[in-house]
Amino acid sequence: MSQCTVTIIGAGLGGIALVANLGLAGYRLRLHDRDEARIAKLQERGGLDVEGLVQGFARVDLVTPKLAPAVDGADVIIVVTGSHFHAEVARDLARVLRDGQTILLIQGGTGGSLVIRAELRRAGCRANVDVAEMDNFPYSLAWPEPTRVKVTIVKRFLQIAALPASRIDAVLAKLRTAFPQAVAAPSILTTGLTNMNATLHVVNMVGNIGRLEATGNRYRFYAEGYTPSLVTLLEALDAERLAVARAFGARVPGIHAWLLDTYALGGDSLAETFHHLTHAPTGPYQWTPTPPSLQHKYVIEDVPCGLVAMSSLGRAAGVATPVIDGLIALTSAMLRRDFRAEGRNLVALGLAGKSADEIRAIAESGAAA
Repeated sequence: MSQCTVTIIGAGLGGIALVANLGLAGYRLRLHDRDEARIAKLQERGGLDVEGLVQGFARVDLVTPKLAPAVDGADVIIVVTGSHFHAEVARDLARVLRDGQTILLIQGGTGGSLVIRAELRRAGCRANVDVAEMDNFPYSLAWPEPTRVKVTIVKRFLQIAALPASRIDAVLAKLRTAFPQAVAAPSILTTGLTNMNATLHVVNMVGNIGRLEATGNRYRFYAEGYTPSLVTLLEALDAERLAVARAFGARVPGIHAWLLDTYALGGDSLAETFHHLTHAPTGPYQWTPTPPSLQHKYVIEDVPCGLVAMSSLGRAAGVATPVIDGLIALTSAMLRRDFRAEGRNLVALGLAGKSADEIRAIAESGAAA
């Protein structure tokens, strides 16, 4: 049992999964969400009834819509709000952070730690804190009632990086018990370019837009959504992501290898693996809903906080990303937004005008660009 105090910012599915697992692991927990209606039942119950892979009552010491009391005295602050809210969360945190605290983004998207560091500096935060990011969500679960959950999956492969990279041992010392399967990544370029949400989601959403809008969500997102042509498109996007990673010296897994390592379930091809992950008794994607429209985090988070950053890093390194660029252009046109302008471009990441070597050094040192 840990005596570490953990504050979880964000009471969506990811935050609730953390409450369930870390609460049963003995962490002292606080949960913050600005939406009082979202946390009302949990506040009243004082925790979660947990079923599935882990079982018991996960106690939460404090559930509050107020940030300051949630953060005061916490050892670790886990931000699980969605990448497109990172800048706003950092500005709010800047007023209440204290020396020695650790901020962990779950997940960081691509460049999340850079955004957090830049916003803290801009807001005048003087607290000496660690900033780290995880490359993916660690759990999957079903959430049938506000205070009852069923844990279905604990992912087998996770990476955590710190900014600066030299702080990773100190960060993992606080997090090892919570996430024993996590390994240290050399830098945030590794975690950021292992952004599998952006890799997996956007191709599927754009490629199935006619069916999605005509039928709502009446198809299985991965097993049925990834037709042969869309698997080919996904592999082309993945090849671009891997090429960008190589240009920065970051070793990241391909999408199929990542799925097999993370879930230990699959087949010889992506199509077979998507089928197994959806239809096998232990398949994690059997619970994955298909979004009803493009106005969903699979687009409005994964494009600006994932694909835009990948494309921008590619441009800095001289790596062409035509498939990624095309998806950015298509989703921007469909939603009448300019994701490249509003997303994590080089200016937003504080990397404008930097060479690939300079960006790599910034990602390792955490120095202001």
